[in-house]
Amino acid sequence: MRITPIRPTDLTHEQRALDDQARNIMDGMKAPFTSTDEDDALIGPFPVMLRFADHARPLLEWFTSVSNESQLAPRVREVAILTIGARFGAGYELYSHSRIALSIGMSDGVVAALAAGQRPPELTPEELVAHDVAACLYAGAPLPGVLYRRALASFGDEGTAELVFLTAQYACISMVLNAYDVPLPPDAE
Repeated sequence: MRITPIRPTDLTHEQRALDDQARNIMDGMKAPFTSTDEDDALIGPFPVMLRFADHARPLLEWFTSVSNESQLAPRVREVAILTIGARFGAGYELYSHSRIALSIGMSDGVVAALAAGQRPPELTPEELVAHDVAACLYAGAPLPGVLYRRALASFGDEGTAELVFLTAQYACISMVLNAYDVPLPPDAE
């Protein structure tokens, strides 16, 4: 861990506004994972974001804009997020989103396979498209026309854009987690 969590009592005015925004996001997710420490300080990517609030504020606004009124099914979103988290080896992202995926009904086997960087055959056709789009974008090459057309057929124009931006967001979060060596909470398996 390169940046320690900031206790709520130690936050600056600017940090407090960002802390409130992050907590609202967590409350909206009904997060089934640990997002605070024993001092009620935010953990995961949030200590970094709070420390560098000027850089993090646009990221959280972007995150909120893509997350609000999502067109993608929750399972489709989690498949894309876990696919990206596995590619980057972002431990906290895999921990938190594995818990979310399990809470929305994904099986242990599917979640474990996604977290291990695999493409589970049990995914629905739409989930397979989400996995393939996220994996392809991570590879750094243009999205092949056939896959782009499959995404459009599955999610429409707006849903495909949401999938692309969601994938980009979680790639960014993965990089932050990895750059600052963010640890897992004690309850991580």
